[in-house]
Amino acid sequence: MLVSLEWLKEYVDLPADLAPEQIMHDLTLATVEVEGVVFTGRALERVCVAEVLQADKVPDTKLTLTACDAGEHGVLSVVCGAANVRAGMRVALALPGALIYPKGAAEAIEVREAEVRGLASQAVICAAGEIGLSAVFPPADDQSIMELHELSGVAVGTPLAQAIGFDDAVFEIDNKSLTNRPDLWGHYGIARELAAIYDAPLGELPRAPEVAASDTLLAPSDASLCNRFTATVFEGVLVSDAPLAMRSRLARVGQRSIDLFVDLTNYVMFACGQPSHAYDADELTLPLCARASRDSESVTLLDGSEVSAHPSVPFIADAQRPLAVAGVMGGEASGVTPASRRIFLEMANFDARLVRAASQHTGARTEASSRFEKALDTQRIDAGLGLFHHLLADIQPAAKAVAFQDALTVHTTPAEVQVEHSYITSRLGVDFPVARITRYLEALGFAVREQAGVFSLAAPTWRSTGDVSLPADIVEEVARLHGYDNFRFVPPRVALTHLPRARRVPLDRQVRELLAGAGLQEVFTYPWTKRALLQAAADSWAQFMTLEMPPAPDQERLRPVLLPNLLEAVDTNLRYFDDFGLFEVGAVYPGAGEGVAAAAVLVGDDADYLFRRMRGMVEHVIRGAQLTDMDLRPSSQPHDWADPSVRLDILSGGEVIGVVGRVSNRSKRLAGIDRAEVIAFECRLEALQFLPTRENRYERVAEFPTSWFDVSVLVDDSVPWAQVYSALAGMDALLRDVRWVGEYRGEGVPDGARSLTLRVVVGAEDRTLVSEEVDALRVRVLETLEKIVGARQR
Repeated sequence: MLVSLEWLKEYVDLPADLAPEQIMHDLTLATVEVEGVVFTGRALERVCVAEVLQADKVPDTKLTLTACDAGEHGVLSVVCGAANVRAGMRVALALPGALIYPKGAAEAIEVREAEVRGLASQAVICAAGEIGLSAVFPPADDQSIMELHELSGVAVGTPLAQAIGFDDAVFEIDNKSLTNRPDLWGHYGIARELAAIYDAPLGELPRAPEVAASDTLLAPSDASLCNRFTATVFEGVLVSDAPLAMRSRLARVGQRSIDLFVDLTNYVMFACGQPSHAYDADELTLPLCARASRDSESVTLLDGSEVSAHPSVPFIADAQRPLAVAGVMGGEASGVTPASRRIFLEMANFDARLVRAASQHTGARTEASSRFEKALDTQRIDAGLGLFHHLLADIQPAAKAVAFQDALTVHTTPAEVQVEHSYITSRLGVDFPVARITRYLEALGFAVREQAGVFSLAAPTWRSTGDVSLPADIVEEVARLHGYDNFRFVPPRVALTHLPRARRVPLDRQVRELLAGAGLQEVFTYPWTKRALLQAAADSWAQFMTLEMPPAPDQERLRPVLLPNLLEAVDTNLRYFDDFGLFEVGAVYPGAGEGVAAAAVLVGDDADYLFRRMRGMVEHVIRGAQLTDMDLRPSSQPHDWADPSVRLDILSGGEVIGVVGRVSNRSKRLAGIDRAEVIAFECRLEALQFLPTRENRYERVAEFPTSWFDVSVLVDDSVPWAQVYSALAGMDALLRDVRWVGEYRGEGVPDGARSLTLRVVVGAEDRTLVSEEVDALRVRVLETLEKIVGARQR
């Protein structure tokens, strides 16, 4: 979920010197996991508001030569190809140094002064899509620049980000950390948390005005489906564009603008977490109700999909037909259009489990269903109605609410919890005074009464739909408001006793320790995976284990291998790091079975170095875990993700049990990785076997110094390093070690060959070798390499 700091500040008066990074840190420790902060204005640096003073057509072209007033930047000459450019219009002007995305460009380009058809062009007049603002200024067509008529009162030269409210910080919050907190699925809920964390004043949302009551708008709804259903009819409305400030806020949290009433319902949802839906009142046959779908019924949703009757799909229906899937998405036929003059606003509260089932069945995962399935309190409708009325009155004062009906089935009651003061202090290890605990809980909206060391608490309704119910929940509330990092660490007392004889460490643990020791970071991913990731890394699998109730429509399959989710982790981490290593050891579900696998990835820009490092780590694991009968061999057989030209098979007992290789360009593209080299390995652990005993061998420490020399030879590309090493191993008792130094391909080296440099270490146990002996060994090394692997000296 995306949360705008500028939007939050409308509700909570935060300290002026509080940096977004500090808010991110404090919110993560106290409430939810904030994954990052995006400063939206940075994408619009060097883009300003300008006015076209003059626009002259360039003869025999579709171009226009313009003079643009950019304020402090001067009057600039700009050649523009848009058909709608004209004198007097306000435009977005990208100055030299700005980054824009011209139509069809995959990457941003930097604006520079240029010459077009012999005419000087000092800047670029931008279309909305070129600077990422299509959600704020929906373009009429692909050939038009955006006209900033709403900025007529803004001084030319003003940075565009400042003019449209994009000088903002947007927090990226992990949705999983919000699962048990339905109150946080809106800016007001996050603002309420910040007010408690910083002891800052929290503003109140507006209240809905009194509206004439009606009993003809709604029919009785299914009590098992709908807890509360409200209907409001507005007359005298005009379906137009939403104000710029509203469109800007919605765009910053990932929602594009549609029209005033769609934007209003979305704005209310992102503000206070309450979904709603606007119908064209003249397209309805009243009354409306929420009910189960009936045989042969179907409805076409706003996204064009058709949903047929099913036991798990509840409908919103009028007297004649179904209109929407309750809690998920509205229907196409009754939607608001530019011709609408009367609006029917539905704001309801639905059963969380039924909305979840409907979303799963239809495959429609919407912002509304994401909130309803978390179990909202019925009182949130009051907040949503108040905000909707307030916003509409400001935008269209002539629009009037003429009828209202409220059908309440189940009211959310405050959850009550009793907890002893000693219970809280003993579990937190701090003797908190009663007054401080009371202050913490009241800041979070709890009604607190303490008597004889026992707290009697009533949770606020927005925390009473399953979030707060136990004494342990109260301990957590006190701890997080106090600040987990403010608790003093007290080391535990440990009694050292006789160490029992340790059995062999499980293989999966050994692999974890060895990979972590090699500098990789361990990750834990879900056992299910996305279809696109399966195509990237497990495309050849024909049979999958599937979940009956998947977390998302495209995540119903369990992973047959670990790499798909590791590739997703690579894509995520590339936002913050250019080179890193990850690994995972966990369960996989190949076909109809279950197994355990290990996988790792190395990410950077040098595939050759990464591949050699990965091979070394695999060999390190084989040696460190004392595994038997293991080998690495080249292979050119087709594979789901490995580039056949950079690949080794991992064999055990002659059976291929894993792969080391470069992740192919196709697999990286499907996984969303576009700017890094990725080397990976994956191996089935259940196919591995330990050596029966550990064979230790004593090697005497040399009493005399060793010598070394480097040799560079030309070898065919088909000759692997392992063959070169084997050729020299055991050649002479004086040869102590052979090490790879480097290799070169390029000028002076024939095609199909490489120059290989290796270091040879020599020495004797009873003397120091003289130069003649070392030279003789050097000659023997070259002769041996020429004889066995066809090498020749450079």
